[in-house]
Amino acid sequence: MFTDVHFAAEMRQEQSAGKASDRADMYSAGTLITAPGGHGTEYGIKIPTLSKETLAAAIAAAHKRGKLTVVHIGTLQDAEDAINAGADGLAHLFAGAKSDPDFGRLVAAHHAFVIPTLTVLQSVCGTAGGEPLIGDPHLAPYLDPSDITNLQKAFSLPNKLSCAGSFEAVKQLKVAGVPILVGDDVPNPGTAPGATEHRELELLVQAGLTPTEALTAATSAPARIFHLDDRGTIAAGQRADLLLVNGDPSSDILATRDIAGVWKDGVPADRAGFNAAVAKEREEAKAQAAAPPPAGSESGLVSDFEQAKPETKFGAGWMVSTDRMIGGKSSAAIKIAAGGAHGSQGCLDISGEVAAGNAPAAWSGALFSPGKAMMTAANLSAKKSLSFWAKGEGRSYTVMIFAQSFGYQPAQQTFTADGEWKQFTFPLKSFNGTDGTT
Repeated sequence: MFTDVHFAAEMRQEQSAGKASDRADMYSAGTLITAPGGHGTEYGIKIPTLSKETLAAAIAAAHKRGKLTVVHIGTLQDAEDAINAGADGLAHLFAGAKSDPDFGRLVAAHHAFVIPTLTVLQSVCGTAGGEPLIGDPHLAPYLDPSDITNLQKAFSLPNKLSCAGSFEAVKQLKVAGVPILVGDDVPNPGTAPGATEHRELELLVQAGLTPTEALTAATSAPARIFHLDDRGTIAAGQRADLLLVNGDPSSDILATRDIAGVWKDGVPADRAGFNAAVAKEREEAKAQAAAPPPAGSESGLVSDFEQAKPETKFGAGWMVSTDRMIGGKSSAAIKIAAGGAHGSQGCLDISGEVAAGNAPAAWSGALFSPGKAMMTAANLSAKKSLSFWAKGEGRSYTVMIFAQSFGYQPAQQTFTADGEWKQFTFPLKSFNGTDGTT
């Protein structure tokens, strides 16, 4: 749906040069169109949306330039608005007890396609959509610890939602002849790279597609919709992108999981090597879970900022953290300043600028690493919460926690700090359910 245009260009160059045989090919719209502060400008923010007028104008402008428009939606009303505005496709269906009886016919009349992402919608409805994959003997050996952790998660929303309308909508789309495509939306709760596609195929069959229709949704249909004319089918002149399985997935969709071999452009995937790497990660995770807590962490105090420099009682210390590590332009500085909470001598003064740039996320702040070196893990499972005193400029600030079990995606909580000192406490479990082990 979107990514840094420079990164996308680099990926395309490597793919066209045949230097990407060890990974999936990536295609991206590049820069997305969104409302100020809307989804895509910063992780976790999905509140502001485009007006109907702006949406229609954006779609018209894209079509004038020969571009497909795919609209990210979250509700039935969003979906209908996007289709009526001329969208070529929808990313996601919607949660809810029911679908509009005319929804399928509406989408078909506008010749649009839909990527349902039923696995993610199940997580939105409070059920970890991909959790059944963990017990599948064909897939389990290829799931690393972060995959397993994420597959067990679901979104925690204040109001319980139903996914009955999602499955009803898929049936309507099938009857109306609307192209349905397989999608996953990794790394949302309940998903894992690659494995989620197998779960999505299963759910599409549960929603009314035949196994062959589900297979089409994962192969030739997306190739046709996105004009990838060299792949998607097994035929002379096509790329040798092949999945060989034991069994017949056209009668039993679960047979896609019993994989005998994978080839990308004729190059065999090293599944044995991948499996060995996953096994090593699991052993390291077990060792980490049994590791003692960092020396000096017994009291739970990280810093009191009573010294001339930002010192810590354990770990690798404090450092500046900005989006420059992913190509951003933000800046930051940290120093000890006089006057802390409760009349204490000092505090950590964090200043900087969050600047717009090409990075997919922008931030400016300070980072503490509890391990012996920066960005190495520590076992803090004996601690149950993160607590600190802060004051600020009345803005919204973010606490981000990295963990091995999260992969590369940090978990975060937000808070608002004004000009008065205030204590903020966050249970560690509120950060993607972490137990502090990694």
